[in-house]
Amino acid sequence: MKLQSRNALRTLLTLLEEREIKDQAILRFLAEITAGAHRIIAYAPDKWEVKVDPKALGWNDSGKEIYFPKMTGEKLEFILPESWESGPFGISEPKGTKTLNFHDAEWIVVPALGYDELGFRLGRGAGFYDRTLHDVSPNKLIGLTYEELFPASFAKEDHDIRVGTVITEKKIYQIV
Repeated sequence: MKLQSRNALRTLLTLLEEREIKDQAILRFLAEITAGAHRIIAYAPDKWEVKVDPKALGWNDSGKEIYFPKMTGEKLEFILPESWESGPFGISEPKGTKTLNFHDAEWIVVPALGYDELGFRLGRGAGFYDRTLHDVSPNKLIGLTYEELFPASFAKEDHDIRVGTVITEKKIYQIV
């Protein structure tokens, strides 16, 4: 069932018009929510995800640090990037010496193909985010998607994490 949902969302994503304009609107909302934060975890997007631009989140602001995930074993480690390399799935991963325990992040922006009406995320199936963030409060987790794709319909599983906020180009949805 999840495989069918993933494929359906990928198809819908390829049909979306004006994605760059929508991404910018989503990032404006995200910047508004995270404006006062000093430690944020974001992600390096692939072609299926909203494009997160660290500059839009205040990358250059004094005191603001934006960390990105790197796969280590079965979980994720969050690193302040000094440079980038291609990871095992072809997604850019940070190289650097400074890491952040995800519990110390003020906000965590979680990638997904889609989110349902309760904020549960449909990832790509490898489970890295579910395993790593299973005990984080949904209040700290933000999902980014497009209005046409929200809410997505898929069968949740017990290990699926959920976000407390979903941002589309039209609206900020507070779920929790």
